[in-house]
Amino acid sequence: MKKIIIIIIAIALIAITGYTIRYSAAEQETQENVSEKIAPSGHETDEETMDENHDEHDHSVEIEGSEMKNLTVQEVADLWEIDAEILLSEIIAEFDLKGDYTAETVLEEIRDAEYKFSPAIIKDLAKEIKYPNQK
Repeated sequence: MKKIIIIIIAIALIAITGYTIRYSAAEQETQENVSEKIAPSGHETDEETMDENHDEHDHSVEIEGSEMKNLTVQEVADLWEIDAEILLSEIIAEFDLKGDYTAETVLEEIRDAEYKFSPAIIKDLAKEIKYPNQK
């Protein structure tokens, strides 16, 4: 009797699983058809728009502060694809620095000489330069 109950339960689970798989495939196909109808040819799809937004707004640089301290202003600017002289002038203005610094100055040298700033602030400055209209 136990074997019959187990067999019936197993058959029921297999049937339910098969139905779920078929239903999911049909639902996915329906979603693809709806997406094609919504996005007429010649217009961007949501996926294309998301890719462009990702490229445009997500130029995030993943770097630890301890690593960043050992970079020059030029190297930081290169990571964010911005002008090093602009970044340097923003750093000088942000911390009211008095020393003579160039794009080849290492951030740690500035921190040791004048002000122990967080490298995260430099990241923020670089982002503001890269994307001036975002805050």
